[in-house]
This record gives sequence, structure tokens and C-alpha cells, in this order.
Amino acid sequence: MISELNQSPSIPHAFFEVAGKYPESVVYTQSIFSAEQDGAQPREKYSRAFSEVEQRVLQLASYLKAIGVSRGDQVAILSSSRPEWMEADMAILTLGGVSVSIYQSLPADDVGYILFDSGASVVFAENQEQVDKILQLIKGPIPIAATEDRDETVAQIGIKKIISFEQVNPHELLVQYEKAVSGEDKPSLDTFNAIGRDDLAALVYTSGTTGPPKGVMQTHGNHLANVRQAWQCSLVDQHSRIMLFLPLAHSFAKLMGYIGFLTPAQLCFPAVSDTKSSKMNPESTTRDIREAGANIVPVVPRLLEKMQSGIQHKARAKGLGSKLLKLMLWSAERVYFGKRENKKISLFAMIAHEGLGSLRAKIRSKLFGDNFSYCVSGGAKLNPQTAFFFDMLEIEILEGYGLTETCVATNVNRLGHKKIGTVGPVLTDDIELKLESDGEILFRGPNITSGYFNRESATSASWDSAGWFHTGDLGELDSEGFLSIVGRKKEILVTSYGKNIAPEEIEARVKSSPFISQVVLIGDARPFCSALITLEVGAVRAWAKKYGIAKSDLELARDSKVKEQIWSEVEKVNQSSANHEMIRKISIISEDFTVENGLLTPTFKVKKKLVLKEYASVIEDMYKE
Repeated sequence: MISELNQSPSIPHAFFEVAGKYPESVVYTQSIFSAEQDGAQPREKYSRAFSEVEQRVLQLASYLKAIGVSRGDQVAILSSSRPEWMEADMAILTLGGVSVSIYQSLPADDVGYILFDSGASVVFAENQEQVDKILQLIKGPIPIAATEDRDETVAQIGIKKIISFEQVNPHELLVQYEKAVSGEDKPSLDTFNAIGRDDLAALVYTSGTTGPPKGVMQTHGNHLANVRQAWQCSLVDQHSRIMLFLPLAHSFAKLMGYIGFLTPAQLCFPAVSDTKSSKMNPESTTRDIREAGANIVPVVPRLLEKMQSGIQHKARAKGLGSKLLKLMLWSAERVYFGKRENKKISLFAMIAHEGLGSLRAKIRSKLFGDNFSYCVSGGAKLNPQTAFFFDMLEIEILEGYGLTETCVATNVNRLGHKKIGTVGPVLTDDIELKLESDGEILFRGPNITSGYFNRESATSASWDSAGWFHTGDLGELDSEGFLSIVGRKKEILVTSYGKNIAPEEIEARVKSSPFISQVVLIGDARPFCSALITLEVGAVRAWAKKYGIAKSDLELARDSKVKEQIWSEVEKVNQSSANHEMIRKISIISEDFTVENGLLTPTFKVKKKLVLKEYASVIEDMYKE
């Protein structure tokens, strides 16, 4: 596969090559949702082989060509992850078009900004929820935020065609996806033969934590290089089955999607549990992860944190099962860290650990299925405490690193050779990594993109004349080339006493409490550190019940006993912190930060700038004498 990926001039060329070589090999399977199905029985699934997927891609490309899409045109995809997403992407690229990824969780105005900025006028929309956003946008002008190169303005979004994956209400702009891919003839389209590795393949927009999202220009060569690098470092092989439920609008998931479409590896998609809305159904998705039969499960750290919290919560409940779970966690921790730190392990811990091995295996199977080998964690920094938790349960988590601008993965830990707290070494030798004198991480290589779409100032600020991309992340390298992420260069807090503080590690340590959901550390130009904290409501409510406290979320956040408990969790972190890093005051926020309220990005990163603005008065109160 390495030589084929190196020689392919474009993504569609590589797709049609592998489809010709493995026509009967399965590209993807998808679970089928049925409200009538008994939960005790595994869901039915359907599969499509390369020969069928190739036909669907060509039919769809032919339809796009008929409605006027041609080389260089931008076409947007507004949907959660599903097979049609990848087929639509491949059809766009087959015509030499540019695929524009849009998160299904974004509100209409944010969708409008990306459509305006990219110039996309044809949109694939998943369902009625997403179609309604588009129809809302075309009713009148919308505000467009200013960038460093463009003043704030208003704009009318123009759409000439919407292609819906699900059945939706009729509209003159709409066509249903299955109609667009139907047809018995196999169109002969050779438009992709004119595309080269340097041609633009995709615009993937950054999460917008610090300002208006920027469209990263990813080329065919960038993606082909990264698929080859993932294959070359043995992250995947021809036997891999990858569970793909993370949003394909994110480059991490899209890398996995391309691995499934450009190599013999296979993709597994969760069932569509709601044909009207794109809102994720955690219970349904969790079931599909367990039943998919995948051996590789890409995840984001927030999901692992939620799983950890759920296991710990069950261990605190009443009943024999919870007591066994608690004993299993206790013995696993004693044995794991005893061996790791070369300490004496009690005989009782060893016996309990050995006797409860089947319970550890049951948890692993219930979370990830019987064929599970490992998770690849990306998209944000993984809290080492969470990594240790899963490692002691013998659930393999390989943390990696990459950015939209690096298209995508640059580093990953390997099976049998990982270091918790690091993101591993580079995937392959053709990814160059170096650290600036201040610790900033720089990359250069065939997967590194060349800039932001129509953002010259932002591009020149992040790419230097020698081709190095400046990530804005601070890191450390050990003697074996394992990279550790220290924090964000722009997020370093400098107290009024001139002390520098990297907030990310402190926030992660505080978040390791089962009672705490989100943390934002405050301290820039302040005399001491404080923190905004949101509650892990389920765990707090279960804990509060022991004390006869039954209150609303707002009342829980204000309850004195709850405040005492949360403060005790913060004090545990303070005990191992330098004096200037200690959190002196906290404010508990009654509402968690979510994608829906605009305080989390679609990849679950906190939009700190908006949080600081939203809770400015709360922050000021913490610094009143």
C-alpha cells in the first residue's frame, strides 16, 4: 500500500485503484437502527464492497457534474459521520472539486460563515435539521465576523442545490441523495486524471476557539501522505476494522475515513438513530461501538473521561456488583502502580487482582466489543490520570497528536512502546519536528498544509519562509523522540507577580475528580489563580443524596456542602502544585459548558475567550477584597 499511496497523483485516483484491485472487499459496514429491536440481540448490519461504492461515487459525481460542479468548485458537507459523507467527499474530489467540511452541531450563523468564507453554493445536508439551517440562511443577509484581513460585514448566502441524505420536506432547491446515486449505468468520468498532488482537496475549518474559524487548505498530496504515514508506522493494516463515529468534519476522523476508502482496511459506522436530527444518541452509539466488531476505536479524550467517570460512579453505588467493581478498581490500582513504581504489593491485592480479571475483561468488552485492540486518542490532550486509569484496566489507549494544519496526525504512541503523558514519536521519518527556544512545536513534511484560505496575514504568522508550520503548542522531547504537550503558547498565564503558569496541566488534574466536568483557570495579570468549575452533575447528585440533598442543578452549585466537596477536590491538586500555581478561589457554574450553549467547540474544547466574557462578573467577584 505504501508504494501505491506514494505514486497516486490524487485521492480519487487512489480510490479507483484500490477499488479495481479489491472489488469484493468490504469498504464499510453500518448498523441498522430499529426501535422495535430487542436490545438483547445485536443489531443487524449491512455492508458495501468497493465495486458498489465505486458505482455510487461515479453516479454521484455524474449528478454533480450535471448541476454545474466543476474543477475548483467548493461543495460543502453538513452532516454527522455516515457512509454517505465519505461517498459525497469522494464524488466531489472525482470532479476536481473542493470538499468543505461543516460540523453538524454548528448553529445556522456559524454554518453561514463557513459557506460565505469558502464560497460553497452546493451543500450535502444530512436531514431536516440541517436543511432547515440552510433554508434559514438564504432568507436574508447574515452578519459575517471580521478577520485580520477583512472588516465585519453582512452577506447573503446563495445556494443553488441542497442534496439531503435523509428524506426531507420538499423544496425547489432539494434533491434526495439516493436519487442522485441511482442509475444502472456506470458513468465514465476521468476528470480526476487531471488532478495532481498539489491541487486543493479540502477546506477544513479550525474550531474557532480564538476567533472566526480559518479554512485550512489541505491538498490531495497532504492526505495521501498522511494515510501512507499511518500505514507505514503500523497504526493500521489490511486487517484493521475502524469504528468511525467521531465527526468527519474533523481531520482526525477524516484520516480514518480515507484509510477505509484508500486501503483494504474496513470502516464501521454507527446506526442512524434519528432521521430528522443529527443530535448524537450516546446510548445507541455506545451499543454500536460494542457490537461493531472493530479492533480500532478512534476517540477524543472527553469520551474517555466520561467513561472513566461512569465506571467510578457505578463503583460508588450500593449492591454486591458495585462492591466487586470497587474492589476490582482498588486491586488494579495497587498492582498496576506497584509494578510501575517497583513497590511491594500486598498479597490480598494480588489475589483480588487475579480473581477479578474476568471483570476487567467484561468492562473492556462492554465498552469496546470483543474484537477490540486499542483506542487512538486525539483531538485534544489526554489527561494522564485518565490514561493510567484505562491502562490499569488493561484497555489499550494510544495517544496521538496532530492539527488540522498538519493534515492530520504527526505523532502517535505505538502498541508495545508507549509513554503515558506523551503523544509518542513522529509517525515516519519524513515528518520533521523541532522545538523553538521557547518550546514551541514546529513541523515540516509532505502532510503539512500550506496555509489558510483567503487569510494571508494568518498564514504568514504561522508558516515561515523555510516551510515550517508553527503550531502555537509548547512541547518537550525526550531522548527517544517522544513528544509531550506542555500547553498553548498564547494561553500561558502571567500573574501580576510575573510568574508564568501553563493552565492546561492544572486544569486536567482538577478535572480528574469524578465530581468535576470542566475547569477554566484564571490568573493572567492577577495576584493569584482562581478557577471556574462546572459539575459532573450525575456524580455530584449521587454523592449529595447520601446527605439528603435533593436539589436542582442551580441549587446544587450553590449548596455549601457541595462547595466544600469541590473545594476539597481542588485542594488535592493544590497539595502537589507550586505556590504560584495554587488555586485560591473557585466559582461553581450551574450550567456545564456545551456545544449547544456555544462554550464548547464540536470537538469539546472549551472556548475560553467566550467563557471569560460570559462570566466576567463572576471572575471579578473572586478578586474583590
